[in-house]
Amino acid sequence: MLNESDNKDQFDTPRDHFAPAQLSLSQVIDDGAGPKPRRQARFASLSDRYHEWREQASLKLSDIDLAPDLARDIGSKRWMRGVATLVGLSALALAAWPGFNRVEAAPAMAIDADVRDEFRSQMIMPLALGGDNGRRMAATTAVIPLASAPERPRLDLVATLTQGDSFDRMLRRAGVSEIEASQIAGMIGNAIDISDIKSGTQVDITLGRRLVAGEPRPLDALSFRARFDLQLAVERRDGQLLLDPRPIMVDATPLRIRGTVGGSLYRSARAAGAPASSVQQFLRVIGTELSLDREISSKDEFDLIVDYKRAATGEIEVGDLLYAAIVRNGEPRKRLMRWGPEGRYFEASGVGEQREGLMRPVPGAISSRYGMRRHPILGYRRMHGGLDFRAGHGTPIYAATDGRVDYAGRNGSYGNYVRINHAGNLGTGYAHMSRIAVRRGENVRRGQVIGYVGSTGLSTGPHLHYEMYRGGQKIDPASVRFVTRAQLTGKELADFRAQLDLLQLVEPGAALASLAPDPDAVEEPVREIDRLENRQQVR
Repeated sequence: MLNESDNKDQFDTPRDHFAPAQLSLSQVIDDGAGPKPRRQARFASLSDRYHEWREQASLKLSDIDLAPDLARDIGSKRWMRGVATLVGLSALALAAWPGFNRVEAAPAMAIDADVRDEFRSQMIMPLALGGDNGRRMAATTAVIPLASAPERPRLDLVATLTQGDSFDRMLRRAGVSEIEASQIAGMIGNAIDISDIKSGTQVDITLGRRLVAGEPRPLDALSFRARFDLQLAVERRDGQLLLDPRPIMVDATPLRIRGTVGGSLYRSARAAGAPASSVQQFLRVIGTELSLDREISSKDEFDLIVDYKRAATGEIEVGDLLYAAIVRNGEPRKRLMRWGPEGRYFEASGVGEQREGLMRPVPGAISSRYGMRRHPILGYRRMHGGLDFRAGHGTPIYAATDGRVDYAGRNGSYGNYVRINHAGNLGTGYAHMSRIAVRRGENVRRGQVIGYVGSTGLSTGPHLHYEMYRGGQKIDPASVRFVTRAQLTGKELADFRAQLDLLQLVEPGAALASLAPDPDAVEEPVREIDRLENRQQVR
């Protein structure tokens, strides 16, 4: 039994102070007599080892105390360690901040017309929404051919009026009956001269359902651009074909371009907006009166007016050069205006442009001159009545000066031959052509292409045999030099000056102003299947 004081001492002893353990000598010293104790494995598995390592690592990290509360012990070492942790983590976050540069991606694929058509051919689109694409596939054995396939209710075609073709023959070639083709040609002939329709004109034709099998389809509609300012259409209304002329609004304000010559007259005029053909014509006209290299300064101004037409449908037609001038210090140094049916250029005083000397018919060198020589084919000496020019097959042949074609066709040993009569009882001849580009009775101008070099007739190879005649007799072409210069007088001179004054009123760039929309213009179809490009071409 413990007394009260012993009991009190026992409970007053701290919990972590115990009495020393009592061990026997056999428990302390192993004498080898008893069985050896078996060592137990420290860890049962790899999972236990991982959990113990995790606990130890957590204890070590907690001892480091990298992220203390910064609101406590401000200024202490523990607080400074927390600030260092915050700065390091902030720097790491800023280092990983994403940039604002463009995200690199694969370049867009270039899609041209062929690729776009290939994509369209793979599309599946309802016919009602304009589906006009898809590829044709060969029939399989599961396809049963029909005894008679139904015809389309209508056919949309595009026929082209070729050179030397007639309008009714073109319609018959497209499938129009002979009676309707003649009727339509007569209707169009009453509206315009059919011969004025240019070759290459495309005609949109719509053929309806045929009434009897084997008969031509009836024409439902037809339309084409008869002139720059006129669209003609033929439509079937109440069973009758009716002509519907549709005038097109055209602005015929001439195009006037002015600017400084600068380092290059051609480049300056092109940069100012002048068409290339008009600039070339301007240089050719001014070059007959002034030396482009010596008499025109870089500080001079050029002034040109071109026949220019714009249709409300968007087409542009550039005509001939109407006016050409070089201005120096605000005063015109040279002014030329196109005048007369021949299209000659006259100075403001009424004096025509000077046309001096014959133009070389081809750019090649002379291979044989006028006089006696040994013929290369016949083998004996005979008179050579002209000049032979070296030139390749197909080289253009130009008229030496203005004149009228007296003969154009085959002419014995000359082969394809053209003869032109000129003023002053003179004439020129061009032989051995591969092709003739003029016809008999046609008026030609100096420098106009009249044919192409060949080797027809009695010839050893491609070249041009050029002859000249006075009073019908052959003369040496190298001995003749033309000088032509016309002079306007009387009423013709007054009309010329009145036209020149009208051209001076044209404002530069006025022809480039926007046109008002044509209220009668036909809107473009929305569906692909209704577009003109889907019409079948008739050849």
